[in-house]
Amino acid sequence: MTSASSQFIAFFGATGGCTNACLVHTLNAGLNATALARTPSKLTDMLLAQGISQATIDSQLTVIKGDIADLAAIKSVLLSNKDSGAAIALQIISGIGGTPKMQWSLKTPVTIDNPEICATATKNIMQALREIYAEYPSTAQYKPSITVISTTGVSDVREDVPFAFRFLYHVTLADPHKDKKEMEGLITENMAEPTESTRLFRGAIVVRPSLLTGDQRVKGGKGWQKLKVGQENKPAIGYTVHRADVGQWIFEQVIKTGGESQFGQKITLSN
Repeated sequence: MTSASSQFIAFFGATGGCTNACLVHTLNAGLNATALARTPSKLTDMLLAQGISQATIDSQLTVIKGDIADLAAIKSVLLSNKDSGAAIALQIISGIGGTPKMQWSLKTPVTIDNPEICATATKNIMQALREIYAEYPSTAQYKPSITVISTTGVSDVREDVPFAFRFLYHVTLADPHKDKKEMEGLITENMAEPTESTRLFRGAIVVRPSLLTGDQRVKGGKGWQKLKVGQENKPAIGYTVHRADVGQWIFEQVIKTGGESQFGQKITLSN
């Protein structure tokens, strides 16, 4: 069985605001983590700026250099102690996203630098897990849960965007939101597999924040307990939400608790 000392949380997109805030809370709580970073020094600098000591980083965090296209690096984030009894991540937190950019198009004026980054990242995480389970069969007994950060405005069940923002979401931001929707679909389809052996995760949670504001600084938010929280059939509708509050909510309601009560849910968050 995976021991408490070998348990860790795997982070993807850890230099992004929501995910970075979540990582700060995770390290402050004394938990171990791994993270994928194209530039490890950037991630380290962001953590130091938030008061995480170098000693804490050295003892609790393993940063793997690479990007989301690097399957070997992804596997290193998900797996530890390969030479002395492989241990797989307890939870996966993914806040992968692209950088918005304008383009000359009346139909889709806003796109992102990598229009398929969320779906590609999810596919690669899933493929990495398949390879890990095949190479280290014992890890399949302790599959991780996954929490992905998506967005409001992509629900097929109920409108979760206030009327004044609907043109922004459904027209201006339609292009980047396609990627978020595909990401969600990949996870939902896998979790709907009829047999547990073909499901890659212990459970899955989709977090859909309102329009993100602020940055990763945990002292800059309003506090996770002040958030409006909803589910897909009864969404929390609001205009904006602070990145730091989203990260703290994920830490408090998913990482600290294990997240089992949220499995299968698409959670909307708004200030």
